[in-house]
Amino acid sequence: MSGTTLPRASGAAPRPVPEGLRERKKRATRQALQQAAVRLFRERGAASVTVEDICAAADVSARTFFNYFASKEEVLVPWDPQTIAGAPQRIAERPGDDGLLEVVHAVLGEAVDTAMAAPTWRDQALVLRDHPELVSRVALASWDLELALADGIARRTGADREDSYVRLVAATAVTALRVAVQCWQRADPDADLHDFVDEAFAGLARGLRAD
Repeated sequence: MSGTTLPRASGAAPRPVPEGLRERKKRATRQALQQAAVRLFRERGAASVTVEDICAAADVSARTFFNYFASKEEVLVPWDPQTIAGAPQRIAERPGDDGLLEVVHAVLGEAVDTAMAAPTWRDQALVLRDHPELVSRVALASWDLELALADGIARRTGADREDSYVRLVAATAVTALRVAVQCWQRADPDADLHDFVDEAFAGLARGLRAD
């Protein structure tokens, strides 16, 4: 990988907010559904797995499933709702002397750390690699992440969320992350995703000039 011009975004994952019993149970249920779904997807292929199959494997009802996910494909989205919801505040609260691109890079690096801590992270990526037709559901989640980044950038800069510059930075950052994940999926199994994220943001910092 070529050298970056921005500091590495990876580090310790963001310190989790203490969760109550209800929140812990919800997180555990969500992870159980993801684990069951990803295991079945890898065993049978996503097209052969139904929501009912996932619910039976996780020992929950279909009603419970739809409290967490809109469709079976949505279990492959690596960003949980808390990560997306917290992105605007994390952008707004980064040190004031950090450049905007550096701020977004750092916040997305934290999001990657959180996603990679989930037990299904690697298998989710493998399912998406093997079944690219499922990527559309992840793209919808990327749209939610993009809007969250735009909210944070707007707060930090004092601009409107619909300002063209705000939206451009948010969209470009999400695209850089998507390309980094795609390159990582094709790399050596021991490759570090953060290296690819850093590489993508270094390219943005260079103004997309080739080395």
